[in-house]
Amino acid sequence: MKVLFLAHRIPFPPNKGDKIRSFHELCALVERGHEVHLAAFADDLNDLNHQVELARLCASVHIVPLRSWIAKGRALLAMAGSGSLSRAYYRSAKMKRIVRRLLDLHGFDAVQVFSSTMAQYVPEELRSRTVVDLVDIDSQKWRDYARHTRGPLGWLYGVEGRRLRQYEYEIVSRHAWSVLTSPREAALLDELDEFTRRARLRVITNGVDLERYQPAEPFTHRGAVASQARLIFVGAMDYYANIEGVRWFVEQVFPLIRAEEPYAEFFIVGSNPTEEVKRLGRREGVTVTGYVEDVRPYLRSATASVMPLRIARGVQNKMLESMALGKAIIATGQVAAGLKVVADEHLMVADAPADFAAAVIEVLRDKTLRDHLGSRARRYVETEHDWQPLLDRMTGLIETAGARSKAALLSSARASFKK
Repeated sequence: MKVLFLAHRIPFPPNKGDKIRSFHELCALVERGHEVHLAAFADDLNDLNHQVELARLCASVHIVPLRSWIAKGRALLAMAGSGSLSRAYYRSAKMKRIVRRLLDLHGFDAVQVFSSTMAQYVPEELRSRTVVDLVDIDSQKWRDYARHTRGPLGWLYGVEGRRLRQYEYEIVSRHAWSVLTSPREAALLDELDEFTRRARLRVITNGVDLERYQPAEPFTHRGAVASQARLIFVGAMDYYANIEGVRWFVEQVFPLIRAEEPYAEFFIVGSNPTEEVKRLGRREGVTVTGYVEDVRPYLRSATASVMPLRIARGVQNKMLESMALGKAIIATGQVAAGLKVVADEHLMVADAPADFAAAVIEVLRDKTLRDHLGSRARRYVETEHDWQPLLDRMTGLIETAGARSKAALLSSARASFKK
């Protein structure tokens, strides 16, 4: 089967959020023997170097550099109309030409779309053979940002939240299937009629590489000795939700912890830390690492993992990786809501600063509790987030959509024969 794979960000290397999911989906199609042609954007020009690795998997690879200042200009121009700013951000004449040429050359059986912003490149005649992995309801992210931001920027986020939500409804109603990572995300589309919801919407959660993220005894990194009071957060540190979360933790929660545990440390591990994040690293006990080649040594050296996000959508890959490594986790309710977890069984859940600090202190002081949470967390991801069954479901949808192409050709051939 010939499949066109459209992604808003090059699915390699699989080292963060959306790239992990899109890379696994791409590999699953290739492993099932399908001929996959990839068209994607690269918002980091260094990612253009990864075309060689992707060419080993795909029949053809077409990467379009996405220059942020041009894309932002397109988004601002969209304000004059009624369209989504996110959709305009990823609107590209070059990408449109590439997709059109690929369609003319290969006559695809099915299309796999990763992210709502790429659905604009699917021609009408292929929508019935297209699976759109929305991942999360991105419009809710903008609505959440609007609630946390004042002034003109907050107003702009609110406008985008409304416009993108309308576009998400259109995507679900026009394509064969749309996929989300959790029932919580699916419930946000509350204006969908029941028939469309049942016929066109599917929930397929995120997975985690259970072999790569194996529990092990803590080990050191560059000579550092594992602390008995080390907390860690892992995530891209130029992403608003992560920045807001670690700032809240450092300013409102960590001082309460240090008052009880003076030697407690907090490591912020992730690429592209903003100046605001770097300033947090100047506080006593806080370390900002920036980009690291492998997060596993840092996670294994930590006593516990914290997920202090107050704006969180879908299923957090960083959460699954910590759970797979058997780490005790303290998270906000927003983070836990995307998973089928039980508070105090798989992790600790708290939202108020004092409650979050108290949960962390309890975990730091009680090794039996840490071990219990860690082992239950590992068992949970083994049961619920093994990639293979999840990818089988995703590729099954695409294969079913592609079968419609063959059925249509067969029907046409039979009609011609009868004439």
